[in-house]
Amino acid sequence: MRGLVGWQQGYSPEDRLDESLTESASGLTYQGAHPLVTLENVRCVMPEDYYMRYPEWSNAVEYEKGNKVRKGEDVYIAMADNTASDPTTATDKWQPFSILNDFLMDLGDQCAAQVVQTFLQIKSILKESKNLLERRTFFDGAGRINASIEPKGRLVGMEITPAYAMGVTAKIGRIGLQFTGGTGTVRVYLFHSSRVEPLYTADLEYTRTNGGFQWFDLTDWYLPYIRGDKDSGGSWYLVYDEDELPVGMEAINVSKDWSREPCGTCNIGDLAGWRELTKYLNISPFRVPASDDFAEYPELWDISENVYTNTLNYGMNVEVTVACDLTDFIISQRDIFATVLQRQMAATILRTLALNPNVRVNRNQSNASRNELLYEVDGNTDGRATGLGYELKKAYEALDIDTRGIDRICLTCRPVGVKYRTV
Repeated sequence: MRGLVGWQQGYSPEDRLDESLTESASGLTYQGAHPLVTLENVRCVMPEDYYMRYPEWSNAVEYEKGNKVRKGEDVYIAMADNTASDPTTATDKWQPFSILNDFLMDLGDQCAAQVVQTFLQIKSILKESKNLLERRTFFDGAGRINASIEPKGRLVGMEITPAYAMGVTAKIGRIGLQFTGGTGTVRVYLFHSSRVEPLYTADLEYTRTNGGFQWFDLTDWYLPYIRGDKDSGGSWYLVYDEDELPVGMEAINVSKDWSREPCGTCNIGDLAGWRELTKYLNISPFRVPASDDFAEYPELWDISENVYTNTLNYGMNVEVTVACDLTDFIISQRDIFATVLQRQMAATILRTLALNPNVRVNRNQSNASRNELLYEVDGNTDGRATGLGYELKKAYEALDIDTRGIDRICLTCRPVGVKYRTV
């Protein structure tokens, strides 16, 4: 959101802003939202101890260009690499820095975060976006110890294909392993069909004996529909190399046929779980010959050689969550957030002026009481729709309309249902 709406450059030397703060891709400025949104008023609501966020200057520290330090209550920015150059005297190495720049940057980030979170909450409340699948495992129950799979130098695992829809993102939260005949490190890889190198790799220390089952937590193993280092859509391949397994270790299989729907009369719960999972994910166990140097140079193989084995899981279970992640959509369509961001900033500043936490008064506050400031934000107390708060609400409503029905899953049309009325 940075650079979408900018600040109008100040006229006084103390209000001169960095160029990054005055950039405005939309052409809007924050001051244009309301006459009381001024740099002078923002300076008055800035915490008096804001300068304390910068480290105190020390003559024993090697500073790099761009580093900021404080000396007393003054803040300086390094113009060149230096050591033991006093900021108050070494004007060729240091220059005074207006902390208003960083405060405006922080304030802008906070307002942008508030805009995004409010937008997501609106979509969730209106049931236009939601969590699709919460912590669902591929299999229920462990396998039998005598149902082991002999390693034969293959890559084995599961092909995972999420629903092809913008914003649909799966996350692997945990991987479960069940082996017999030994313990040790099992290295698992997660490839995507559009990349040669694996996107994720993890060494799982399997310590169970006698065929015990063990879960392993993972961090940030996301499977998005699209992201910068891979193509949109495609399939993911969660695999391990049988040649890398510790000596004597064999996978224990859980027999579940992923090529067809489970028997509804045999196990209704299993059928319901299968339908819920396959609504957003297609899962196909497979094997493929591994290259001799795969352990040293793990690369995506020729996926046309995959042999799909729908009743074998190769000792692996997966806990997955599928949700709507609108990050890429918001980034690509950020221009439609400009008006909301501008008015959110204005509402935040005016409300802060009214509450005046630092009990500092400037000439604008002297001419406007707290009630008058709150009136500008909230409008009339009798409930009539006026004021900046009303304009902000209408901006959010317009944003909701602009983004309604864009995607069949994550930004769908509102399910209004049927209305009943009396005659």
